[in-house]
Amino acid sequence: MTITILSIVITALKRLRANLGLTLCALAAATSAVALAAAAPAYAEVASLRLLRDEIRQQEARQGRSPFALLFRYVGAWNGPLEWERVAPADEYLRQEGIPGLDLAIDSFARHTRTAPMRLFLTTGGDTLFLKNAALGFISGIDDRIHIVDGQMPRPARESEPLEIMIARALADETGLNVGDRLTLVASGSRPATLQARVAAIWEPVNRADPAWFFPPETLSDVLLVPESSFTGAVATTLRNEVDQTLWFVRLSGENVSGAQAGPLLGRVEAVRARISGIVPGLRLEQGPAEALGIYQSRVAALSLQLFTFSVPILALVLYFAAMVAALLVHRQRGEIALLKTRGVGSAQILGVYLVEWLIIGAAALASGLPLGLLFADVMSQTRSFLDIDLTAGIAARSPGGQSLTYALGVLAATMIAAFLPALVATRRTLVDEQQQAARAARPPLWQRAYLDLLLLIPAGYGIYLLRTGGGLFRGTSAADPFANPLLILAPALLCFALGLLALRLIPLALELLARLAAAPPWVAPLVTLRALARQTDTYRGALLLLMLTLSLATFSSAMATTLDGAMHAEIGYRVGAPMQFIETGASTERPVAGQPGAQPPQRRDIREEARFLFVPVSEHLLAPGIRAATRVGRYEAIASVGTAGKRVQLVGIDRSDFPTVITRFERAWGGGESLGGLMNMLARHTDGAIVSRDLLTNGLRVGDALPMTLQLYGDQREVRFRIIAAIDLWPGLYPQDGPIVVANLNYIFDQMGGQYPYDVWIARDLEVPADAIVASVRALGIPVVDALDVATLTAREQSRPQRQGLFGLLTIGFLTAGALTLLGFLVAGLITARRRAIELGMLRALGLSGTGVAVALALEQTLLIGAGMVAGTAIGALAATLVVPFMQVGVGPYPGTPPVAPQLAWESMAGIYVAYGGALLLALLALGASLARIRLFQAVKLGDAN
Repeated sequence: MTITILSIVITALKRLRANLGLTLCALAAATSAVALAAAAPAYAEVASLRLLRDEIRQQEARQGRSPFALLFRYVGAWNGPLEWERVAPADEYLRQEGIPGLDLAIDSFARHTRTAPMRLFLTTGGDTLFLKNAALGFISGIDDRIHIVDGQMPRPARESEPLEIMIARALADETGLNVGDRLTLVASGSRPATLQARVAAIWEPVNRADPAWFFPPETLSDVLLVPESSFTGAVATTLRNEVDQTLWFVRLSGENVSGAQAGPLLGRVEAVRARISGIVPGLRLEQGPAEALGIYQSRVAALSLQLFTFSVPILALVLYFAAMVAALLVHRQRGEIALLKTRGVGSAQILGVYLVEWLIIGAAALASGLPLGLLFADVMSQTRSFLDIDLTAGIAARSPGGQSLTYALGVLAATMIAAFLPALVATRRTLVDEQQQAARAARPPLWQRAYLDLLLLIPAGYGIYLLRTGGGLFRGTSAADPFANPLLILAPALLCFALGLLALRLIPLALELLARLAAAPPWVAPLVTLRALARQTDTYRGALLLLMLTLSLATFSSAMATTLDGAMHAEIGYRVGAPMQFIETGASTERPVAGQPGAQPPQRRDIREEARFLFVPVSEHLLAPGIRAATRVGRYEAIASVGTAGKRVQLVGIDRSDFPTVITRFERAWGGGESLGGLMNMLARHTDGAIVSRDLLTNGLRVGDALPMTLQLYGDQREVRFRIIAAIDLWPGLYPQDGPIVVANLNYIFDQMGGQYPYDVWIARDLEVPADAIVASVRALGIPVVDALDVATLTAREQSRPQRQGLFGLLTIGFLTAGALTLLGFLVAGLITARRRAIELGMLRALGLSGTGVAVALALEQTLLIGAGMVAGTAIGALAATLVVPFMQVGVGPYPGTPPVAPQLAWESMAGIYVAYGGALLLALLALGASLARIRLFQAVKLGDAN
């Protein structure tokens, strides 16, 4: 048995070596399939890890506590106080085994134990003065977070000497205690105990917002701190049930957590929790990473499935290439297979050899495809758009996780099945069948006979219908977020596939017609080419379909990316209004006056008599590095008097002279056919002018009419009269969906109100200077900036959103992979076809056709195929883009589709693709010509006989 298996393996290796070129092509296909399948989960893990890190930083900044923090706590008020001897085993376990056994880096590990509140007395000259109730306890692990204001750290307790304690600065300020003061602590209970203490130091936190603190430091002001040895020694000896509360607070580093580690980490945390609750009943895990890790795991799983679904069309192309290479390999061996069958070799034995061959190829593909998949994931994490990669960004994937391996094995199995089918079909054919099919294909392929191309148009059309009506493949998906809807790729890909098959049905008919037309003039080379293409469609069908599908998906992807990118930039720019926006409040002159609890707040000042707000001149912003222009923009509430009713509107006050200097985009369609400069000139001529949105004119108002409005600014209300000077449809930073828009002169608003009110500042900035640096520079000038919106920052954030980045990254690596395989497929198909036709070409040479004529015939053949494939693929992709892209809405703004962006076909990107394809295919033609140039007439005859 072993000898038989070994002989089969040796035979398979010899056969692979004999067809080394096709074997390498098959290996390339299988490796690409494995890499693409592994890339989606690997990227999902990288992207989710990036989000997890951001969430950790944000939560620590917002709440002062990391989601990867562990808080074990025992509360005596709930479970009863304990002796330290009961707690010590849990403490030792956590320090020695439990926390180190979690196998994660530890940022900080704090331990805290305290007694119940004790009565605190100050002893002076033999007298005692009650101060307050305070607990006695210790804190370890965060000594570097404590700053000694006065004195020095307490020393461990000594016999016959008072305890040295450390008090919080807040307690010292409250009670007037100083270093050196003597204190008496009296424990309550049926057997009260007394401890003598001396203040050795006064402390305060280095940083109150440091996430290493288990509680806010101010809550520890009533805890008198002693060294740990003092607590576990003298205090534990003197008091009964001294442990009223104890806790362990561990900050774990989540920086390097991977999807493969999440599950085992949760298991280890649960094991620690169960162990300590068994040691000390009532000791609980009050905070842990379970929620954060659960969200992380679900996010990785969902994004992996979503991206894998998106990759199905690309994987289908790779599988098709693998099947095509396998068919070419089997075709070269079909005579051998038929001969073996006539000599008694069973089909199972022949299939066994092929199975071993593909197992060898599959093993090599798995070994090389997984690292390549990690590289693909890195490229995806650096992608900004389709074929737009930022090599300076991204997080490197480290190792393939369980999902990557699962997906890779599944796709590899599908690849091997697709490649195994041609061998299965070939083993059912006899030598007579092969001789009958030697000249041309006996009949059209099965999909043509079954009209699969026409039938596939039905589900493709239904999928596009769902996209156009806002439907989704999965529940909850919608056009509001196209990157979460797999139909975005699946429906157009199915349409491209159906139309590609239809083109394969029509192209041979067109070539047959051209062949008949070429028979009239004495054009030998074109006639030979066209007749060969018209009669032997099976020789180029696979490569041509691969080319059409690759280019159609590339055309669609380019159009989709260009349109969605344009919509993203337009919506973000419109939402912010200018390249950057500062939300400022000014300095209020109204300060609350300290008084008794329940006192009435001070009355608001009359702004017409005394300023309520103070402002730095807007020109001061120009002193900050990176700011090129700045203008004031105020947004206020107002009610317009329309007919007999009032209508709430969005009132915007601007500086007409500075406003255009910060606006990067304003289309005439927004201004009712008027340019921004023209509208500003109108405001210059009419200080009381108001530019209103067109929907306000539907209430009987016209341009030139007066517009009375009630302005409500920070508690002040005035009646102000405006005059309508123009109508608009859109205005930067404002949405008509939120109500009618009214744009007026800011100074006119302030004059009518009697003073200045807070406004925002819009700026034009230098993109070379980081936005955070600009904000810091403005604040350094003494200008209060509450918040800032930056177009470049928001754009980068949207481009790095996992769903968007993953889709475009997947399309990018998919196109590059499919493009390379397509070029390889054309080269291989061309070489094999030329070798099949070598006898025909040799006889033509013998009949007088020059070598140049043969070269022209072959070049014309490849040029016609490539040209037909490129034209058909581009047309199919453009049709799919025209049907689908206009109905995609990008939800980067509050109202997707505002402002509207017309669909765009990315001809510039496609031109680059054409040039790349043209150059690569030219090299393929040169290689083909060089290969055939080495075949002489007698070799051609022998080769043709062999074929």
